[in-house]
Amino acid sequence: MAIELQNARLLDGTGRDPRRAHVLVANGRIQRVGDDPAGAGRTLDLEGSFLAPGFIDMHSHSELRLFETPTAPEKLTQGITTEVLGQDGVSVAPVPSAEKSEWAGRVKSLDGQLDREWPWTGVGEYLDELRTARPAVNTAYYAPHGNLRSTVASFEDRELTDSELSELKAQLRQAITEGAFGMSKGMIYPPSSYARDDELLSLATVLSEYGSFMVSHVWNETDHVVESIRRYVDICQRGGCQAHVSHLKVGGRENWGKSRRLLELFDAMEMSGQRITFDQYPYTAGSTMLTALLPPWARQGNSEDIVDRLRDEETVSDIAADIAYQRVDPATEETIPRAEWENLAHAAGDWNSILITDTESGKYQGKTIADIASERDLEPVEAVCTLLVEESLNVTMVDFIMSNDDIRRFIGDERGTFCTDGVFGGNPHPRTTGTFAKILAEYVRDRPTLTPELFAYKAAGRAADILGLPDRGYVREGYVADLVVFDLPAVSSNSTYDRPLLLSDGFEYVFVGGTIAVEDGEITGKRNGSVLRSHEEWDGETRPILHRSPVVEAPVQGELS
Repeated sequence: MAIELQNARLLDGTGRDPRRAHVLVANGRIQRVGDDPAGAGRTLDLEGSFLAPGFIDMHSHSELRLFETPTAPEKLTQGITTEVLGQDGVSVAPVPSAEKSEWAGRVKSLDGQLDREWPWTGVGEYLDELRTARPAVNTAYYAPHGNLRSTVASFEDRELTDSELSELKAQLRQAITEGAFGMSKGMIYPPSSYARDDELLSLATVLSEYGSFMVSHVWNETDHVVESIRRYVDICQRGGCQAHVSHLKVGGRENWGKSRRLLELFDAMEMSGQRITFDQYPYTAGSTMLTALLPPWARQGNSEDIVDRLRDEETVSDIAADIAYQRVDPATEETIPRAEWENLAHAAGDWNSILITDTESGKYQGKTIADIASERDLEPVEAVCTLLVEESLNVTMVDFIMSNDDIRRFIGDERGTFCTDGVFGGNPHPRTTGTFAKILAEYVRDRPTLTPELFAYKAAGRAADILGLPDRGYVREGYVADLVVFDLPAVSSNSTYDRPLLLSDGFEYVFVGGTIAVEDGEITGKRNGSVLRSHEEWDGETRPILHRSPVVEAPVQGELS
């Protein structure tokens, strides 16, 4: 049955000013966008509410969650109609057959778990299996570099041989052919973190063959964030592919304000012809696996190797010394200079700023490392290592390391998109359920940094252009009817660090492929999401270069100096 959305305050996804319009939806697509009603079997009067393209979560960790909860209430109730999976260089496909259980253990705290052995090895097989789950949201997938690398070098930290590098490039080509939109890498997560720059450059040249792009959790988001992003973008530029920065942030109080230098870097690189985009979430805390607190040398090898290492008292002492930047060279008895690794414990400032969100046993969720150390009469690093051993490494955390000024500055930049970076399980980070509502409520309505129209561009149109989706991300005749209706005064991100699973309010209707997935703010249970594949969406082997927005300057109000 055709449905007409009447009297909409239309945000078409381009960044143009909103206008009153009537939008007719039938057969899964937008049939008409008109100034006058056309009439339909069912009409919805949206007087006073905005109608926008469905939002795209550009960095998500729902790979296995969608098998367990295919209705995706956490995402739909904040207007998300598409999730992009396969992030941070570590995910669920491809996987060598012999390494399935190892990979299942590695991603359990990040991506969830399946109640059976993974029935896939390749990207195409995973996407086939996901399609059988019939998720309520659309999904896209990146080829994760760490998974690709494990198919040729397992979990070994070494330079690849020429034959291994050739095989790795072939694996990337196969992943894209099977449906991946680009390649993600995670430079603090083994085995992706084992890549040398020449290896990444070779993979960038493969991506350039498809007009595709590289997505990176960069080496360092704290003390060396500017140098780290410059290094990454330089690799992409030399390889001829677009650079996309995952969850752009500046961590650590002593680094706050470096957002200005990063945006200046982006300006300079764009002037030289390099295309750069990014995604972000609007919270001052990040969230990841607790193992990310360990120095890189302590994370080498498989899970059993890491656990064995953390049981050794001398090793734990070395870890504590590294985190405190007090490690001594036994040959010279001099303190080793600060390493350029991502020292998140140092960035957090103190152990009260690191909160446990999920463990395998369910213990300690909602407690800080300082709490646990005090309760167990341990030093904080001892508490971290003991907890990781007891929970078989399956521990996630929230770490408070960012400033609101940097967040706001990034939100005002039109090159960016938005993401939840949602990690499920236990008491997760509230970004999982509240990101898009928080941006609308705080940065569009209450402390204006974005206009509604520029928000819709960044949340939908910009993201669709990056992925190369030619008929999504905009409200246009003939486009897929992924749509969201929201009442801006009523939008509320209800989730908090104490109660992170509360769903957002103010999203009245959400359409996925023309089917109503949210009605009057409630999940309908309809599951009409599509598992998107690159070549099918691109209508060929090469990603189309799309930029369907007029050239706009980000209208930031109260610009930060």
